[in-house]
Amino acid sequence: MALHLVPPQPSTEESVPNQAAVAEPCFHDNSSDLTRTLVSTQGSLAEAVEEHDCGCDDDGAWLTSQDMAILKVLGGEPCSINSSGQHHHCLKRLPTGTKPVKLVGEGSANAVFEIKVPPHDRAGRSFKGYLLRVAKVPSMGATPTYNYIFQQQFLQTAIRPILGDHVVNQELVVLHKTGIIQELNNLLRTINHTRKDKFKGTYVGETDLGFLVEDMRPQDPETFTLVEFKPKWLSQSPSAPKNAVRCRQCAMELRNLVKDLSRNKARPEQKPCPLALISSDSPWQVRSPFRMAPHLENQGSKDFYLEALSSIPTHPAIRDLKAQQDIHDKVGPLYATMSDPFFPLAMTLRDCTCFAQIYNCTPSVRIRFGDFDWKDPQVKFETWRGVEEELIEKGFYTAEWILCDGAFYRPPTLCLLEHMSTALNKDTGIIEIRDLKESLNPDPSQHAFPLHVPPGAKMHRYQTNTTVVKRILESYKEDTPDFTKAGRKRPGL
Repeated sequence: MALHLVPPQPSTEESVPNQAAVAEPCFHDNSSDLTRTLVSTQGSLAEAVEEHDCGCDDDGAWLTSQDMAILKVLGGEPCSINSSGQHHHCLKRLPTGTKPVKLVGEGSANAVFEIKVPPHDRAGRSFKGYLLRVAKVPSMGATPTYNYIFQQQFLQTAIRPILGDHVVNQELVVLHKTGIIQELNNLLRTINHTRKDKFKGTYVGETDLGFLVEDMRPQDPETFTLVEFKPKWLSQSPSAPKNAVRCRQCAMELRNLVKDLSRNKARPEQKPCPLALISSDSPWQVRSPFRMAPHLENQGSKDFYLEALSSIPTHPAIRDLKAQQDIHDKVGPLYATMSDPFFPLAMTLRDCTCFAQIYNCTPSVRIRFGDFDWKDPQVKFETWRGVEEELIEKGFYTAEWILCDGAFYRPPTLCLLEHMSTALNKDTGIIEIRDLKESLNPDPSQHAFPLHVPPGAKMHRYQTNTTVVKRILESYKEDTPDFTKAGRKRPGL
C-alpha cells in the first residue's frame, strides 16, 4: 500500500530556529511522487555507488545524476574536488571485510553495532568515531519495511531545523554487497540468550543502506562518563485526566509493569519521572537525578556526579526538547487527528534517546539526542489513541492503590504528581487486578471487595497474571492501607 503521508521536504532556511520555532508541516499532499522515487531508486543508488568509484581519499563513490539529486535533497555535501576540478556528492561505502565487534544497544525497531574496518583499508579513518545503526525485522528472513532515505530526509528536514546541534550526527552508508548483514545476524544469534526477553529472536533486515551514527561512548574512560536515558514526555499529556496523580510516562510505566511481566524488567520507581527531573518541588527520592543513572549513585565521586546530573534537567538541550514537544502537540493522543501534520513529530520527539557526556575533569555536560525515526500515523495512530484510552480507563493515571486477591499494594511509582497537593483532593482510585482466567464481570455486586474499601472508591479492573503480579508487588504490600488524604503520599516521603 502506498503511503498517504510522505517524507518532509527540505527546509529553505539556512539558520536553525530558536526553541520557540515551529517546524512547518513535514508532509504535503502532492509529494507522493517523491516517495516513489526515493523507494524505487534505493537499489539504483546502491548499484551506482558500487560502479562509480572516484578513488578519492574518503573512499567516496560517484553517483548517477539521479542519485546525486536525491543526495542533494538529503543535504549531502560535496566531497573533495576531483582531478577535473568538479564537485561530486558522495556517500560512504562500508569496506568489504568489515566485522561487527559488539552489539551496543537495541530497541524494537533498530540495533546499533560497534564495527571494525579492515586495518589496511584506506577508508578506515572515515569510520572512526561512528557506530552502525540498522533496522530490525521480527524474525530472520522477514521482509524489511524500513526506508533509510526516507528516515534520513526526515531527520535533516524536520528534526535538525528545530533541535540543531542537539542532534547526534548521522549519515547514510552503503552496505551493498558487503556481507555485513549476515555478520550482524550471526552475532545476534550467538548472543541471543543474553538479550532482553522482548528482543530475543529479532534480527537485522536485508538492506543496501544503513546509518553511521556518532559514537557517544567514551573512547578513554578517564575522559568522560556517558549517561543514556529516554527523556520521554517532559510535560503532562494534554489529554490526561485533570485529577491524574501520575504523569503520562509514570502512568505508562505502571501499565507496562502489569502488562509485560518480564523478569528482568526495571520497576517504575527505578526510572526517572520526567516531570520530577525538572522540578525542585518534590521529595528527594522523587527528584533525585540519580534516577537517570542509578549506577553512579554508589560511585566514590557521588558529589561530583550529583552536581553533573543535576545540571542535565536545566540544560538548553532538554529545555529545547520540551519546548518542541509542547509546540507540536496541544491536544494529546486522545484528541489528535490522523491528518494533523505535527502530532507524529511530537511523538518522535517523545521517543528519542538522550546521551549525556559528563566530563570527568569538570562537572560540565554535553548533551545530544538520537533515535529520531519518523512514525507513520497510519500505522501508529490507533495504537497511540488506544494506549491513552487504556491509561485513563484502567486507572493508571489516577489510581492510588492496586487491589489483587484481596490485598492492597502501593503502585511502585515515584511521580511528581503523586506528591503535589492537588493530587489529594479527589476520591480514592483503585486498580483491581483479576487473573486472566477469571471472568471480568462488570457488575460489582458479583465480586466481593474487602470490607475496608472506602465508599465511593473509583474501581478500575485490569486482567493479567495475578501470580506474577503479586510476586512483583510483594514489597509494596500494605496490610493496613490508609485511605485518608494524609495517608495517600508514599510513606517516608
